[in-house]
Amino acid sequence: MKTQIDSGRDFWAQKWNQGQTGFHEGAPNDLLVKHIARIEAVKPHARVLVPLSGKAIDLRWLAERGHDVVGVEFVDKAVRAFFDEQKLEPVESVIGGAPALSAGGVTLVRGDFFEVASEALGQFDVVYDRAALVAIDPLLRARYVETCRARLAEGGATFLVVFAYDQSRAPGPPFSIDPELVRELYAPRSVAIEALETRATPTSTRLAEAGVPALMETAYLIR
Repeated sequence: MKTQIDSGRDFWAQKWNQGQTGFHEGAPNDLLVKHIARIEAVKPHARVLVPLSGKAIDLRWLAERGHDVVGVEFVDKAVRAFFDEQKLEPVESVIGGAPALSAGGVTLVRGDFFEVASEALGQFDVVYDRAALVAIDPLLRARYVETCRARLAEGGATFLVVFAYDQSRAPGPPFSIDPELVRELYAPRSVAIEALETRATPTSTRLAEAGVPALMETAYLIR
């Protein structure tokens, strides 16, 4: 019988194999760019963990600002696409038993985020989550948040970007993560949860056809 993790892997691997990557932004996330000073106030040159990183351009953008960026992504096609599209020649290694590629200040570990050993990855100053939590099976959310927390160094922070919409109109992913749910997931282990900005953002064709013309996108800084 397949586990929830196995089913999630299959779903996203199929999306990548079929080229259905509308969730991939062709530029650094606007909210990241606008609020980067809040991240760099945590540490000017931070170790940044990016769960479910895909081939996000954000990885290169953060590295060019002097951050040490580590992404974890289980789809090999996505990992290799990042370096190909950024015209970087990666060096191969193994981290926590998982293959890894590194170049240009970015290391991408190809493995399941829950399974790559924390001690191999080390501690991070910042977790940057743009559309990772919204992609996680709801029954795995608490485990995901705890896994991220365990990889943060003392005084570290999470920069979280999530979407909220009427989930009754369409199934996820992306799953709706509203402010109440953010507090429920993060408050027990956090000193402060700050909503930096909320804005309407265009949605996918599937959601639009289901009567969801826009998503409410919110960026949080969680300490």
